[in-house]
Amino acid sequence: MIGFRIIVATVSALLSFAVTLPADAQSLKDQAVGAWTLTSILEEFGDVKKDTWGPDVKGALLLDRSGQFALQITAAGRAKGSGDPSRSPIGRVIAYFGTYTINEADKTLTFNIVRSTFPNWDATEQKRILTITGDKLSYRAAAPIPSADGPFIPVIEWARAK
Repeated sequence: MIGFRIIVATVSALLSFAVTLPADAQSLKDQAVGAWTLTSILEEFGDVKKDTWGPDVKGALLLDRSGQFALQITAAGRAKGSGDPSRSPIGRVIAYFGTYTINEADKTLTFNIVRSTFPNWDATEQKRILTITGDKLSYRAAAPIPSADGPFIPVIEWARAK
């Protein structure tokens, strides 16, 4: 938890030094740098789109200028826990952090995950197809992600935090 707080504090400090240019003059990476809040998350299983996270899901994505990121998505309606929260996470949550790169030519965002709440993603690389329009950022997985329900493509939309 302390590591995550350090990342958030570092990202916040770095964001305070960001230079604002018109969107059309900025690179895709320059446009992506900042704090983002989740607006939509869907999972595509072939032609079927599912809202598996339910209503009132919340999330935050922090992308700093030096290439560090932190991401967290948490479903609503989770049961209350007891005891030490660091030893018994409750409910549907995904969080991961590490470094990222943006390929301007193919418009992809690649997460190099250091650690995740889903241990299978520790020390992995995940590529996303990236779109940024004004204060809206969205991405979809470049390849299906395996799951118990079958492979799916997450489609996630964010709005610049205000």
